[in-house]
Amino acid sequence: MPAVKTLDLRGEICPDPLLQVQGAVRQAAPGDTFLVRVDYPLAVENIARWAESQGFAVAVERQGGEWEISIRLP
Repeated sequence: MPAVKTLDLRGEICPDPLLQVQGAVRQAAPGDTFLVRVDYPLAVENIARWAESQGFAVAVERQGGEWEISIRLP
């Protein structure tokens, strides 16, 4: 059964958020969804671009000075 996992990476700067997301995805099962919370603008771009390049479904929602990136594995 697919799981929803939250990664709170607020306060982290690149490249750490991307590396943490990549590590979490390696441990994930097909269909899992990650909700990644960041407050560093470059992390939003890097994580979304990487996830899309891997064929994952990506959605980004801005909430004030923070973002939530939804990444769903196929």
